[in-house]
Formats: sequence, C-alpha cells, structure tokens
Amino acid sequence: MKKLTFIFSMLFVVAAPIRVYADNCSVPKVLIVLDKSSSMNNTINGDSKWNLAKAAIANLVNAYDDRIDFGLMIYPGTNHCTTGIVTVDVGPGNASSIISALGDAPPSGGNYTPIYQSLDAVGSYSTLMDATSENYVIFLTDGWQWCDPYDASTRFNGVDSVYDLHQLGIRSAIIGFSAGVDAVALHRMAYQSDMVRTGCDENATFTYVDGVPIIDDPDKRCYYQSNDGPELQAVLDSIGAVITAEVCDGIDNNCDGNIDEGLYRACTSICGGGVEECVLGNWENCSAQQPEAERCDDVDNNCDGVIDEGCTCVNGETRPCGIATGLCSMGEQVCENGYWTECRNAVWPTEETCNGIDDDCDGFIDEDIVETCETVCGNGVSVCVAGDWTDCDAPVPVEESCNGFDDDCDGIVDNGDNLCDSGKECIEGICVDENGNTDNDAGVEIPVNNGSDSDSDGCGCSHAGSSRNKNVFWLSLLLGFAVFFRRRKF
Repeated sequence: MKKLTFIFSMLFVVAAPIRVYADNCSVPKVLIVLDKSSSMNNTINGDSKWNLAKAAIANLVNAYDDRIDFGLMIYPGTNHCTTGIVTVDVGPGNASSIISALGDAPPSGGNYTPIYQSLDAVGSYSTLMDATSENYVIFLTDGWQWCDPYDASTRFNGVDSVYDLHQLGIRSAIIGFSAGVDAVALHRMAYQSDMVRTGCDENATFTYVDGVPIIDDPDKRCYYQSNDGPELQAVLDSIGAVITAEVCDGIDNNCDGNIDEGLYRACTSICGGGVEECVLGNWENCSAQQPEAERCDDVDNNCDGVIDEGCTCVNGETRPCGIATGLCSMGEQVCENGYWTECRNAVWPTEETCNGIDDDCDGFIDEDIVETCETVCGNGVSVCVAGDWTDCDAPVPVEESCNGFDDDCDGIVDNGDNLCDSGKECIEGICVDENGNTDNDAGVEIPVNNGSDSDSDGCGCSHAGSSRNKNVFWLSLLLGFAVFFRRRKF
C-alpha cells in the first residue's frame, strides 16, 4: 500500500499542470485574507461558517486556478489577536495548497479579529507590488475589528488600511459573512477599495438593532454580503468573474488568446450618438454622425443648430431635397420670400433597428447593432446581420469528461459519474486504476494539443490536466519501478 501511495504521489508531481502564458496574457494576483476567529465555529443551517467558507474558497480556487495566481493569509496569525500570516504565497497552480492550508477549524474560544492589523501587513507583502499585473485582495470576515480588551477607537482603522492598499495599486473585495458583521465599517472600507457593488452609495444610512448596524437600503451597500454557503459561493464567483473580465487595455485579460474582444460602448459627436469598439486598447470607429460643411438641403449639416444658414433663392423655384438612400426618399423645397422652405414630403432617417432595412439611410443595413449575451460558461455578443441576430458566441457547457477541464461549467473540474472505465478513477484529468495504470499501453495518458506548445485557444495557457509530452518518459520509468517493487518479496 505504501508503494502504491508513493506512485500516486509521484504521478501528481510529474503530471501537475504547468501554466504557460503568452506575452500579452496578464495573470492577476489575488491574496485571500480569511477570518479564522473563534466565531467562525458558529453554524448556519447546521454547518459551521468555517466549513462553509472553506468549501466556497475551494470552489473559487479550483474554478480560476488556470487564470488567477492565488495566495492565502489567515488571521489571527498564531493565536488570539496576532497579525495575519501568509500561509500560501501568491503564485500559479496553488488551488490544492490553499485547500490544504485551510486546515482545521478555529479554536472554540480566544481567537479574535485583528482586521486592520492584517490588512496593514498586506501592504508590506512584496508579491502584490508587481506593477506588471493586476493585484487584488479578497477579504472575508464574520465580525468586527476586535481584540481583547476591545478598543472602540480602532473600529474604523480598516478604512484607512484599505485606502492605503488602493494607493499601492491593490484593489480589495470586501465580504461580510453572516448577519453579525460591522456593516458600517465594511461599507466604508469597500468604498475606498475600487471594487464596490453596483449601486454603492457612500452616504447610505444604517439603523442599529440590538447593537448591530443594519443598512436601510441594501441596494446601496458597497461591500459584498453573504448570509449562507450558496450566497458566499455566488459572491466569490462574481468577484472571480470581475477579476478575469476582459477590459479595453490592449491585454488578453481573460487569457483566451484574444485581445479586447467583444467590447463596445456608446459614443457621441456634436451631431448625436453612436457606438464604438475597442481595438487593441483604444476606442475607435464611433458610428455617430460627424459635422460637415453646410449645404442648402434643409439639414443642419454642420450641427450648429441652424439649418441652411446663408442660403438664398428666387421665389417659385423648386429643388429636390432629402436623402435617396435606404428607407429614405427625396422631397422638394420651394423658394418663398427669398428663402427655401423646409424639405416637404421627404422620408427621413430613423434609428437603425435589426430588421434588414437601412433605417438611418447611411448606405449600410443593420450596422453597429450588437447586444450582449451569456451562458453559464461566460459572456459573449450577438450581432445583427441582415435582420437576424447571430448566435451568441459565449462558450456553452458540454458533457463532463476526465480531461482536467470544467466542461459543463458548474464550477467543478472533472465531476460526475462514469468519467472513467470501471475500476479507474479520474485524477488530475487522467483515468488511473489502483495500480497506477492509465488508459494506454504505456501506462500513462497525457492530454496533447496537436503538436503545439500552446493551447488551441491561442493564449498559451495550460489548463488543469495539461502537461508536456516529455513527462511520458518519467511516468513510464516510475511505473516500471512500481511494478518491480511489487513483485519483489521482502
């Protein structure tokens, strides 16, 4: 049995995924700062807050291990009210290390909540000072700033701590877990963090009930609040999505091999509004009308608010006017009292809609009409083409298989039944039996990528379960030793 354990241990070491990123792929760094005060032993729906937090964090790091460099700080550090300690340094592929480091539950009493002391320690953690990456803190607590004896003057020190981190370029996601948190302090901390909830209002009001502050309008809360395990998981998932979201900066933020893809926003000129797209970090191609030299056509061509300024005519003259493109049709102006009348009986442009018609009469049909869409696997866009919406280009879930990927997008890699043949278990994306044998004659199955050193998505990111073909030799050698040792009699 010991030899079999050794085989599996070495198999994990050799086959552990090695992440390789393209030069334009920015991997964010995230330090999880977790409350391990004694109150985390209190239960919600029959399970301790500590166990619920461990499970939610395990799901987070497993889901984003190939896109985020995680680390872990637990506070208090050694005991009572000591400053938090980094138990897992921020780095790639840390999911299993963080899950192991979460360890046992807090002691039943004596562990307090040194919030500001631990956040101040983060400010001197050099790994988060990397100017080449985006740096974050995910801070979770179930209580108040509290050491024994309690010092009320320190209640809001964490606000300054988060502000200082923001000045260092570190953004903080503040999470309150359960109803007993200091909502006022967390609200103020989050406002300084640059990672506030939608609808955050610095001036939100609170009512105290039995000494506990309750926000009057939850929609104005700046920090993230979760009151049970599923809510905490949802909050962490949303934070992970924000951290890995693509933004217009010329960088492959989500590490999918594409730069600034699917990013659009509204734009304006002095003539009106339109849509522009992000191209390699720059917003370009605004579709809004641009001012032109004024013409005598009953249109304010130069967008100065005056139509056909400087135009004169002979009474009784007529001339065509308007636009003869798309849905539009020409009309007629008549000269009256030396001035051209408005354009009469013309059909003018309307707002472009997805109908296969050139509504705005600019010579293009259904241009610049896009809408965002999503699946359980992520976000995408749908584009109007000739009156019809294209299929959403967001990724879609597929049947889970043993390959080191979350195929069905439920947040868990290689979960489900019958992923491997009878007698085999899916370990790190490989079907292995109790003797360490895999699905091929060499004794090892290594997922390959058609001969390329990068993933097929073009990013060069190795997802969980990927490796290099050179590992086959070492795996075969180790398994050969295992067979030899089993057959020897001692």
